[in-house]
Amino acid sequence: MEYCSTTEPSKRISDLIALVKETYDVLQRESDLTPSNSAITKPISIFTEALRQIYTPEEVKYVMGNVEVATRQKGLLAKLSEAEYLMELFDSRHLCEQPEFGLASLFQYKNWRNYDSLVGEELKQLRRIIRSEEISAPIVFVGSGPLPLSAVLLHLRWNVSVICVDMDPDACEAARSLMERIHLSDNVHVVQGDGADFDYASYQHVFIASLVTQKDKTLEQIRRTNPNALVAIRTAEGIRQLMYEAINEEAIAAAGWRLLGRTSPIANRVINSARFYRLCPE
Repeated sequence: MEYCSTTEPSKRISDLIALVKETYDVLQRESDLTPSNSAITKPISIFTEALRQIYTPEEVKYVMGNVEVATRQKGLLAKLSEAEYLMELFDSRHLCEQPEFGLASLFQYKNWRNYDSLVGEELKQLRRIIRSEEISAPIVFVGSGPLPLSAVLLHLRWNVSVICVDMDPDACEAARSLMERIHLSDNVHVVQGDGADFDYASYQHVFIASLVTQKDKTLEQIRRTNPNALVAIRTAEGIRQLMYEAINEEAIAAAGWRLLGRTSPIANRVINSARFYRLCPE
């Protein structure tokens, strides 16, 4: 592996910085961020693959500390979030239109293996820290989106009901249609609403998606309505912070949440990682 110092980046890192700028410029220039626009699909794919690679702490520090990267990061995250939502909305609707589509077909979806790996790592942690009386408790998934693969996997692998909460009416409509097509509507329920307003009193397990903004407000609502809940928050580490927002672990700890477990991203497949919390006893 090629290394870089704080003053002389390797060509690999110089190329990555250039890729960040190129991807940002494309996303800012293009008004159509749907997957039907080939001008954005290829750049996003190349960018995503670059972020899945392994980088040393020194390389990460250099890239994230680069002024041109830092000034673009917020705008880049916003555009990538929008593009991901539009891609999931398009794919969810497209899958529902297929005449022979069913649950088995979903297993062949392009991102299924990535989500399967992500949820698999999260469930390993859940098994380690869960209380015995909570094993069969339903899960609330905040920010489930129009293509709730994580919720489907949590239901299939954990054998519990999952309540999907999303603010966007189009996302909820698409998700409900998809669950009906794969005959999981009785097990994966879709509720339109804000995770910061949802009543968690009846739910012991809450997952918060990476693309949920203002996660602190959702955590406060969990504190108000069910302070005993176990919360899993998806985040991003290292270079992957160029695709997903990283949570502020120090602020969460200062707010009284105790870290119980964590997952790590899997090279070449999973970009997200997760942190598991409960409120500290008062």
